[in-house]
Amino acid sequence: MNFIPPDAKHIAEALSDITQLPRDMQMAVTNKLHENFQPVPIPNYGDWLRNHEEKGQTMASFERTTSKAVPHATFKTIYIQPVGSFNHPRAAPLDIIIQFACVFFAGCEVELLPTIDFSKDMKYRENNGIRQYRTDGFYNYLSQKRHHRDARRELLCVAVTMADIYPNESWNFVYGEARTIDGLGVYSFARLDPLFPASPQRLLSVPLTDEHHVIMLRRCIKILLHELGHLFGLKHCIYYVCLMNGANNQIEMDRQTLYLCPICLRKLYSTLQFDVRHMYENFVNLCEIYGLEEEHLDITSEPTPQVTGYFEVTVDGNLVHSKNDGDGFPDTKDKIDKIVKAVEEAK
Repeated sequence: MNFIPPDAKHIAEALSDITQLPRDMQMAVTNKLHENFQPVPIPNYGDWLRNHEEKGQTMASFERTTSKAVPHATFKTIYIQPVGSFNHPRAAPLDIIIQFACVFFAGCEVELLPTIDFSKDMKYRENNGIRQYRTDGFYNYLSQKRHHRDARRELLCVAVTMADIYPNESWNFVYGEARTIDGLGVYSFARLDPLFPASPQRLLSVPLTDEHHVIMLRRCIKILLHELGHLFGLKHCIYYVCLMNGANNQIEMDRQTLYLCPICLRKLYSTLQFDVRHMYENFVNLCEIYGLEEEHLDITSEPTPQVTGYFEVTVDGNLVHSKNDGDGFPDTKDKIDKIVKAVEEAK
């Protein structure tokens, strides 16, 4: 499939009107875009966009989506159900991953349920010596055991496992899968270990280096946040390199950021109404604590005397918009159109 990266005009249309957003959100979706976000590259053979046609989900399209999680009243809890053993040195650190989910989905509670073993009803197959469990078995379990969870609090429930998973016989594997209409998901951390597809014996015998720990942690956080994003109604992103990009392999996964691009961020904000500055400050603090310092997003402006915020857009060396020079925020259609026109004329 021939993927054509969206131009500045289509990106602006996808973001839609931002004039009614709080100032911090306006800054978060407009500030230093070229520094914080890279365009989606042309896909190589085997990449997600080479095999899947993605039209992109605009803000308007997201607002029309009915199958998405929306916290309300007491329904604000995301339950995490571990399936199978996590009791070995190279297992995903669920306690750390959940800290990131708590910050990212601000206003929701994230609760880790007691670990369960695979049931006899969970179908599996052997694929090149690797045992893979079919995803419908996890969904069946989560649905059947719903009454064991607090129905007055549950917003979503997702299963996580160190086993490899697949959705049906036509697929080799999936990293994760979500059923938005049921508020359920299943995600596997099996392929996130740099040693995959090593045997279980080798995985248990090889020490976990600091380098592998950071790689695995970053990948595990991405998988959980990405798939939970789907349950909140976010589809795959084509506008920037973003947490919500589709991924068919580790190269694509490692390219994804731990944070959302402006368009996806605006969608999630429309549901959760979080304080974006506070959310990202907490997220960056966690990244620094757990050795993910390079995952830094600058959504704040450079202080300027007597000026609240600093925002400039330069195209081919020409300054086309400057808050410092009196243009203000790019918070009207005319201002955005002016920037888009300058970008188009520079092509």
